[in-house]
Amino acid sequence: MELIFAKVRAALIASAVLLMPVVTPRAADLSTWTRLQGTAQDISINADGQAYAIGLDGTPWRWDKVEQRWRRMSGKFRRISAAEGNRPWAIDADGVVRRYNGLWWEDKDTDVADVAADTAGNVFIAKTDGSIRKWNPLRSEWLPIVGSARRIALDGKGLPWAVTTTGTIQKFDGKGWTSLPGRAIDIGLGGNSLAAIADGQGLLRVLDQSGRRWDVVPGVNGVVAVAVTPDGGPWAVTGEGAIMITKALVADTDQAEEQGAKDIKAPGTAAQAVNAPVTAASSIVAPVTTPAPAVATPVVTPTPVTPKPQQNDARPVNIDTAAITTKEAITFVDTRKSAASIAIGKDGSVFGLDTGGNVLRWSNARKTFDSFPGTLVSLAVAPDGNPWGISALGRVFRHTGRSWQQIAGATGSDISVGASGTVMITDASSALYKLNAAGTRFDRVAGNGQLIAVGPDDVPWTVRTDKLVQRCDTNPCTVIAQKATSLAVGPDNSVWLVSDRNFLMRLKADGKSFEVVRTPGHTPAKVAVGPNGYPWVVTSTQAVLSSKYFERDESGDRVLAVSTAGDTVGSGATSTVVSSQTSSITFSKNMKFETIDTDVLSPGDYALLDAGNDGYIYGYTTGISGIYNTKTKKFEVKTTKLATDTYDITSFGVASNGDIWAYALNPYTGLFRERNKTLTEYTVSGGDIQRVTVGPDDTVYASVSFSGGNYYLYMKAPSATSFTKFSTFNEVSYIGIGPGNDVWIVDQSSYVRQWTGSTFEKRPLSGQKASRISVGADGTVYIVDTNNAVRKWNGANNSFDAINNVTATYITVDDDGRPWLSVDNTPTVKRSKE
Repeated sequence: MELIFAKVRAALIASAVLLMPVVTPRAADLSTWTRLQGTAQDISINADGQAYAIGLDGTPWRWDKVEQRWRRMSGKFRRISAAEGNRPWAIDADGVVRRYNGLWWEDKDTDVADVAADTAGNVFIAKTDGSIRKWNPLRSEWLPIVGSARRIALDGKGLPWAVTTTGTIQKFDGKGWTSLPGRAIDIGLGGNSLAAIADGQGLLRVLDQSGRRWDVVPGVNGVVAVAVTPDGGPWAVTGEGAIMITKALVADTDQAEEQGAKDIKAPGTAAQAVNAPVTAASSIVAPVTTPAPAVATPVVTPTPVTPKPQQNDARPVNIDTAAITTKEAITFVDTRKSAASIAIGKDGSVFGLDTGGNVLRWSNARKTFDSFPGTLVSLAVAPDGNPWGISALGRVFRHTGRSWQQIAGATGSDISVGASGTVMITDASSALYKLNAAGTRFDRVAGNGQLIAVGPDDVPWTVRTDKLVQRCDTNPCTVIAQKATSLAVGPDNSVWLVSDRNFLMRLKADGKSFEVVRTPGHTPAKVAVGPNGYPWVVTSTQAVLSSKYFERDESGDRVLAVSTAGDTVGSGATSTVVSSQTSSITFSKNMKFETIDTDVLSPGDYALLDAGNDGYIYGYTTGISGIYNTKTKKFEVKTTKLATDTYDITSFGVASNGDIWAYALNPYTGLFRERNKTLTEYTVSGGDIQRVTVGPDDTVYASVSFSGGNYYLYMKAPSATSFTKFSTFNEVSYIGIGPGNDVWIVDQSSYVRQWTGSTFEKRPLSGQKASRISVGADGTVYIVDTNNAVRKWNGANNSFDAINNVTATYITVDDDGRPWLSVDNTPTVKRSKE
């Protein structure tokens, strides 16, 4: 009997062990580091605990777990990935990826930046142009995978995680990519579901259990490459080549888990443990995708009732309460909050845009607008309370309740979502389009207009270019004898507008004329309508007025905001967004700046600045190249050949791999790329390169002058060897490049222009002059105007807002959208604190 109970108890214990969740180690628990013998530039570990490294001279090595030493392999490489068995994949200095077949290395592809493989036979590569491919062993070919990567790693399911060409971090679920917090230069995945990165500051971080932040693992610095053991122990390679580990790989896996890094004994070398103090790790807090909870509908068993004689059967009727028009008088209260525009959904969700186009969401509980991810110029809200919008590049986005997703190939100018869920857009030519049933594309429909509002009956109302209102339930549309600058239709089919004379008006019962609804003490500029026909108004001073606070469950709003994945940058086609839908008011503001220590830079020069794609801020004065240290909060000397040889640089940019692209006047005039302190000159046949910048995807752009006074924009993709002409526009001077091929220039007449996909159009259309321009990796655009004033592009208002309290000569915008300014030739550099 005791034996039976013992077996049952053992079975229960075993079951409990099997049911225990995998717990990701905390960063503080991984802070004991040991330096392993040898040096390396890259390292990889698979799920079987096989480790490989690439030496500083390119030699590949395999870790022998029995003898605890490295064993040399053939070839010369710069990247390596462990795979199934002793069959690693590696990339040489020319970008050729090869697989070891047990005897020799077999060529598999060219122009490869990184490779990741696992023990199940999955192999992915990141090409030098950022594209991703997956190996198909049955057909011996590479299959394209949607997405972009510079570094790549595989999780336990064989799915890729990527560091993109701009340093952002994403993971693939088999259908699409989800954005993760922070930025990185390398990534590694391993046992215990541990994900580790090397960030741009040389710190090693691990993803915490919530998936919302990367925690610093103390005790190691200068990290350039990472890997993770099957039992969740990070390994790191530093810039000097040191191999640092937290857990060992030994022949007996169970013993290795018990011994950790303390039992490593390299032949002839005493392994020295580095016990790092456990400190409070700084964190990068960012979104994690959280699925919406499933709500169970209770099943109610009705009590049988015997009908009374001659009594009609009472049948339940579904009543759409939001569609019932209020009979109350419309009166407004000032919310004491501001926005540039607003939109309201059938469920009562109120969203807005601030003057910079940033998305806001109204909270009844806090009586304020909370920040919501995304930047748009036109906004609408679906019946389920999720926003839709159009970006400054005309790209169309929807929020799924988890993430922002782009409607591929769609561009528009204004957008509206009806109470039935119908989504319609207009384009800059006033054509109307309707989203198809599959939600994959917009199809052309009858009608026209610059502004659009869709009713619950799916009938679009529009405002034409001459500002006349029309109802498009017939073809042609029926014109209403009323002009408007803003238009909205509520779930109750009430139609509201702001007239061209700044009156708030509502459609009368006759369906042909409008009546004025007073807003005492305020001048309306925009209108949106919610349930029961209650309107909200944005005034000419950006004040938000409410006629009704719509009660709804807000408990998940803030979680949704912080967990939202994706962005509203997008890619592909762009289009013009009409300005008639935005206010003509130009805004100004003060910003808080801090002065940066530039003592190492040359006095008497203005500092040229660049936010490099590698995550660092660079400064250059004659003979001195500086790099900003986030820990010491000052510029420190960075040794470069351009600085050592005292090149007179007039513009420069830094790629994600640290390459410096610079245009110099002397001692040699031309465009140079510095890589590993070696200069390579680039030319354009028949032209003289004038200025250069590097886009977020490492594409290099240059303005090139030709005889006859023509100045063209040329570009060179990361994988290309030469420059090609970007467009036929022939007045290019200064260049600023944002995400998603968002190209801005200052022309030869000093006007700011943006590429629309077919031409460079003035921004705003009325014209704005500038002497310098810079675009951040988040799409934020700043200029220095011809009077040295600093201005920020306001996509929602189609104008440049003035920054009142500072002037500058040179400017760059960092990854967070903050401007860095070169103010004088002391040199003084200031950074925005906002």
